[in-house]
Amino acid sequence: MEEKKKLIALVSGGLDSLLSVMLAKNMGFKIIPVHIETPFNSTCCRDLSLLNSFLKKEGLELINIKVEREYVEIVRHPKYGYGRALNPCIDCRIFFFKIAKYIMDKEGAVGIVTGEVVGQRPKSQNIKAMKIIERESGLEGRVLRPLSGGIMPPTELIKEGLIDPSKLLKIKGRSRKMQIKLARELGLKEIPGSSGGCLLTYVPYARKLEDLFSNDDHYTMEDIYLLKIGRHFRLSKNSKVIVGRNYFENKELEKATGYTKIIPENCNGPVGLFRGDESFLSLAADIVASYCDGDLGIKISLLISGEGKSFRIETSKKDKTLYRKYMVSLK
Repeated sequence: MEEKKKLIALVSGGLDSLLSVMLAKNMGFKIIPVHIETPFNSTCCRDLSLLNSFLKKEGLELINIKVEREYVEIVRHPKYGYGRALNPCIDCRIFFFKIAKYIMDKEGAVGIVTGEVVGQRPKSQNIKAMKIIERESGLEGRVLRPLSGGIMPPTELIKEGLIDPSKLLKIKGRSRKMQIKLARELGLKEIPGSSGGCLLTYVPYARKLEDLFSNDDHYTMEDIYLLKIGRHFRLSKNSKVIVGRNYFENKELEKATGYTKIIPENCNGPVGLFRGDESFLSLAADIVASYCDGDLGIKISLLISGEGKSFRIETSKKDKTLYRKYMVSLK
């Protein structure tokens, strides 16, 4: 019996990528699913339980790859520019495809499969951009797109007789009606949402990342992670304070290293993280105090700790609108 040809499946956990796996598997390929985790997922820890549950039912085991600084630098200096915010969609796809190409070569696979749909994403999911992505990643003609392949030029996989072109669908555009109908036809009981959720497309988040890039050449991955948490205030070129918005964020901020912590002692209030010139520490403390419970003017004691020292700042609660001019997401 002839061994099945392998395909590397780039899966996000969204509906389109799951459908692409099912369709490619039905075409007779052995699928190796790969999920790439970036620092810019829309949740602090993307829930992959539905994806893993789906793959388990399909008899597949997920390869999860976490990318960090190398990917951040691509976001910082994209060759093909940004979308509507700080999303370098074409460069991002090239990066992902290169990872898939590496695994493809290592596994002896014949190509990769994706859930891309022509016209679904204006920056990266048009035929011109797809050709650029394939060329730059070394995957020209080796990409199976089961959902839209019927309206795209024939690939090397088709020319080699590995794919029956009549089995390729002709889905295009942003509507998900056809995908939902297909999911039901294929017996997919749990239908996930779209794979969106990239924080780089979210303008307030993009402003925080741009602020970090503009003011800190020595950022850490912790700095990148903290952009997902709290209100961020830029006090000067070198000075910044982050203020927690809820219990979960306060707990996360308490774990941070490399920052001076600002914690209210005599009232309920947020955890603050400060980094920068000490001359701005009093301003940072006032900002944290402005988000504490209680009436304007109440006296607030704040514990300042970090870098082996600990002391207190006494201040009073002021109107938080006084500090909106420092809030990064509003600039």
